[in-house]
Amino acid sequence: MIDFLGKTIQCGCGKVHKIPAIEIVCGRKLGKLSDFFDDAIFVADQNTVLLAEIPTDDVFVFTGPERVMATMENVQRVVDFLKGKNYRQIVSIGSGSLTDIARYSAFLCKVDFSCFPTAPSVDAYTSSVAPLIVEGVKKTLDAKIPRKILIDTDVIVNSPIDLLRAGIGDISSKVTARLDWVMSNFLTGEQICDFVWDDIKDLLKLIMKDVRKILQRDESAVQNLMKAQLISGLNIAITGNSRPASGADHLISHVLEMYQECRGHLPLFHGLQVAMGTYISLKAYDALFQDLRFKKSQILLKDRKKLLVDFFGQQIANEFEKTYLNKKRVETINVDNIRRRLQELYLEYRPILESSLLEMGVRELFSRYDRDFVKSAIVVSTMIRNRYTILDLYDQLDILDDFCDWVTEQF
Repeated sequence: MIDFLGKTIQCGCGKVHKIPAIEIVCGRKLGKLSDFFDDAIFVADQNTVLLAEIPTDDVFVFTGPERVMATMENVQRVVDFLKGKNYRQIVSIGSGSLTDIARYSAFLCKVDFSCFPTAPSVDAYTSSVAPLIVEGVKKTLDAKIPRKILIDTDVIVNSPIDLLRAGIGDISSKVTARLDWVMSNFLTGEQICDFVWDDIKDLLKLIMKDVRKILQRDESAVQNLMKAQLISGLNIAITGNSRPASGADHLISHVLEMYQECRGHLPLFHGLQVAMGTYISLKAYDALFQDLRFKKSQILLKDRKKLLVDFFGQQIANEFEKTYLNKKRVETINVDNIRRRLQELYLEYRPILESSLLEMGVRELFSRYDRDFVKSAIVVSTMIRNRYTILDLYDQLDILDDFCDWVTEQF
């Protein structure tokens, strides 16, 4: 399915990349998991446990009426369950949240991790990190790379339609993430890797052209989406961080998720929120290339802190204020030079990216939120990570506030 697994590559970025030798098995009707995983404890929820045949004594099932969230509290529940037991590996049966819970539990318990994906909705399956909510804050933590991934084509093709939409949203974000990374490399000198773009860029085009086929559950199109998610996760493992897969698009998603988590509410699926962040990022690049002139208006630190407190409370606000104050800044900004550096990439992917987002229904997602809330979420997203993006460029130019007014009118 992926031809570079297990290889060592001398990359043009100056690093030697050792690609994890993950065993990936793909086929039909692979639901009897004991045939593929020895000495394993399976982690599932009330829905995903029905998608596979599992030994009843070797499963931890999250129960409850709501979707399971990737929180440190849920990781601790799995770790506590495993105390005194001698399983050799943890196997997740699910999509993003259950995968991240299981992989970080395996990391803490010092056992192997494998997974049975139930939807092509995220790139978590092959990743080396676990994004978790820790005391209300979304943090990306080092975790276990999987030993084996078992993909049942029937299961992923028939996954819920919103998870297919989420997969489209999540994979589309790799384009804006790349634009952000190239821009940061140009402006801040951040190291960049071309291999982790070259291995996925053509597949991204194919997927974004086939959005309708994916939503119609065309088997080949859904398998391509799954393959792209696996490659994207590998790119995170190869570089050792989420930069190849995550830019301003994911930071906006993290804000939306944390906001809901702080209030005990269930957020949208990760990829649906990422689709919103990707659309906002794309519009920011549109404005850059159209040379739209926004009015300058500095957002004062006291106003930023008030937003943080309103969103997350005082303690988390203090943490994010420190993150923002320590964020990298660019001394000299020449917008014409930035456009020249990004033009080829932007022009190649821009039309197909927007059409894919519109076809998966991104405008409907925005209709669920108040305009002022979306504007505030964009501003807050620039304060939660030390990662330079197009929104940080606008912030430094003191045009972020006016951009937020403009972009929320586009919905």
